[in-house]
Amino acid sequence: MPRILIGVLLILHGLAHSGLAAAPLPKDVTSHPGSFFTHPSRTWLLGRLRLSPAWIRGVGLTLIVLTTIGFVLAGLAALGVPLLAGAVAPLIICSAVLSLVLLAVFWHAWLALGVAIDVAILVLWVGRGL
Repeated sequence: MPRILIGVLLILHGLAHSGLAAAPLPKDVTSHPGSFFTHPSRTWLLGRLRLSPAWIRGVGLTLIVLTTIGFVLAGLAALGVPLLAGAVAPLIICSAVLSLVLLAVFWHAWLALGVAIDVAILVLWVGRGL
């Protein structure tokens, strides 16, 4: 039972990234869906690096896709899908780190829970081996 719960929670956490990716800018009624992790005004770091809006969107979308796919695959691996079963550890670690990078680069106070979940995943994995 715990293995099923862990797998489902990892999959849901990955899908939550995609859900936020489809969100508009917070408190901006003029923004369109999909701006949350891709709009140039949403990143404190990439703007300082003077990246173009197209590059910022590309970085955001890449991080979203990799994080979502990573957590979904980690969840499937935790559920025991044969081809993925041996890759649980790297999938969980890479996905959580990518998620933390995404959340830090496009920071908003709403993301504090996501950071806490990612840190808990890493601590539980490293500390107990999930």
